Amino acid sequence: MKTGLEVNSVSHFYGKFQSLDGVSLQVTPGHVHCLLGASGSGKSTLLRLIAGLENPAAGEIKINDVTFSSQQTYVAPEKRPVGLVFQQYALFPHLSVARNIAYGLGHLQRREQIEIVNKYLKMIELPDSGAAMPHELSGGEQQRVALARALCCEPDVMLLDEPFSNLDPRLRTELRALTLRILKESDVATLLVTHDPREALAVAESMTILLEGKVLQSGSVEQLYFQPNSLQAAKTFGAINCFSAEFITAGSALLSGEIPNQFGRTGQGEILLRPEFICVNASTQEKNAVITNLTNEGSTSLLTLRVKQQHQVFVRVLNPTQLQNGEHVFASFKSTS
Repeated sequence: MKTGLEVNSVSHFYGKFQSLDGVSLQVTPGHVHCLLGASGSGKSTLLRLIAGLENPAAGEIKINDVTFSSQQTYVAPEKRPVGLVFQQYALFPHLSVARNIAYGLGHLQRREQIEIVNKYLKMIELPDSGAAMPHELSGGEQQRVALARALCCEPDVMLLDEPFSNLDPRLRTELRALTLRILKESDVATLLVTHDPREALAVAESMTILLEGKVLQSGSVEQLYFQPNSLQAAKTFGAINCFSAEFITAGSALLSGEIPNQFGRTGQGEILLRPEFICVNASTQEKNAVITNLTNEGSTSLLTLRVKQQHQVFVRVLNPTQLQNGEHVFASFKSTS
């Protein structure tokens, strides 16, 4: 039975610099797990360790309960059931599309190679492009070929290193949907690296946030977005409101009124609220805030409010909006009933 990818307490050094410190995560077959973090957080280093391009200083890496990396064990990259797709596609420019896809199939008979290549050309929606050269393809088509080349060897783990970052927004969305469908159909455990929180939310079922080589938080997408374990984790996904509050026993917290208390605690503390959980109304007579900035995000706008002349509050509203900078409004917490 396949159990997928397991990374246990992995640490790594470049000289005296510790690039990873006790990182653990698990990805089950058929699932996409996102590794999210800024440049230098250790994301690509972890991918290199899983692929076998380097060995960890501590910890272990298992695939389907078999150890491939530890202080006592090292299995060469070519002997690991791992596929790897880079940001730069890394196609062989002197080989046709078909020969690029078939690159890892040299141990098979020619007829088998052709059958497999045709299967994956159809899967990536390029059935008639086998004879084309890489330079004749668009960036999105090249990335699809790179995905097919990695998948045709039937890996148990797929590693994607910022695979969509070089594409324009429309093409990125289309290729992302196609890639996810193919990976699901292949029942492969997928670890996708990105620095873009919006992409992480769009593609992943679970994720791990890395910060300076350490796990900041790991869990389902819903847990990380709605139940961050720290202000730092919450800020990973953009603007966040942090309010001082007094938790009371009635399952609520006193904060300019009452809001639900889901944390089972009493006393003083802080509450984090996403901008979408605060609403504004410009038509009421009562006003308690003024809009100091309005940033258009496309389908939404992010408002910055000044409340009671001192507190800064972020609010996200749907577009089109009639609200303007300098306008006085009434801000309140959205009802959860």
